[in-house]
Amino acid sequence: MIMYFTKGFLLLHTLLVLLLPQFDALQDTLTSSKPIRDGDLLVSNGETFALGFFTPGESTNRYVGIWFYKAPEQPVAWVANRDNPITDTSGVLSIDLHGNLVLYGEDQKKSIWSTNIVTNSNDSIILAQLTDVGNLVLFLNETSEVLWQSFDYPTDTFLPGMKLGLDRTTGLNRILTSWKSKDDPGIGNFSFILNTNSSSPELFLYKGNILWWRSGHWNGIGWSGIPTLSSNDSVMYFNLFNSEYETSTVWGLRYPGASLFSRLVLNGSGSIHRFVSAISDQEWDILGTVPLDRCDNYGKCGAFGKCQIQNGTEFECTCLTGFEPRSPSEWSARNATSGCVKKHGGGIRLQE
Repeated sequence: MIMYFTKGFLLLHTLLVLLLPQFDALQDTLTSSKPIRDGDLLVSNGETFALGFFTPGESTNRYVGIWFYKAPEQPVAWVANRDNPITDTSGVLSIDLHGNLVLYGEDQKKSIWSTNIVTNSNDSIILAQLTDVGNLVLFLNETSEVLWQSFDYPTDTFLPGMKLGLDRTTGLNRILTSWKSKDDPGIGNFSFILNTNSSSPELFLYKGNILWWRSGHWNGIGWSGIPTLSSNDSVMYFNLFNSEYETSTVWGLRYPGASLFSRLVLNGSGSIHRFVSAISDQEWDILGTVPLDRCDNYGKCGAFGKCQIQNGTEFECTCLTGFEPRSPSEWSARNATSGCVKKHGGGIRLQE
């Protein structure tokens, strides 16, 4: 989620209501002998993130998620069973005999969600730990070999240190997908990916199969369509890794010692917001958004069209001089993606 930075901060209103219990003792690690049940929590060592069961918005369903533990509004950063909710409080998250993290509901013989890895190791030496960067890591206790991690399976939130893009060794492609709504974390209409089919990768935002926005190509120091991210004044930075092993991007804070919470979120309306909150603050601020406005959407006015925001009521698309809408009926419905063609009598009609 790449951002244009603004001088003013906007207030983020609460989108989620988490039903969280209180605890006497905190732990950051799950073992085969110590599962967590609905009402239990894992809390990272620095108490930055928590993992447990939650109910979003006005829903009554229960999900396993990771959220900011002490940040304002405790926003959710990752959801395990996003398309398979539990309808009661019978949920249990455990490490099974095969070394997988498995989520069960009332039927303890049928899993609702699983990490679905294959390992020959004994489950007694496999642990799952919630780290202070918000990553749930399943690993071998003796060697610290990572078997699975939630950072490889993001939902709608891009955290500092998390990668988007393709691991060419495993074939894993990490993408963001929006929630269906503030009440339903299921996979929504929008996806945010790193396009790896080019020698010069760029970030694409899709609405279904339609390209909605793009960042411009990587120019060595940033994304060409977002020059503010190449500036030293930006509080965030992106890096690109492009080799025979991977094509991926990662972001971080230029001042890692600062007492800040930060996240990039793809919402259900197709906007990517960069949020920041000081540890002492009681609210999140929006530091930037893409697409910036309606004219920032990819191909908004089609071929030979131009886009200019006039006011809240006028259509922003017009044709270049000497051209007219290819489909007047679509333009009257404010859909200009078919673009413009040469006016009749004005010479040879241009083809797209």
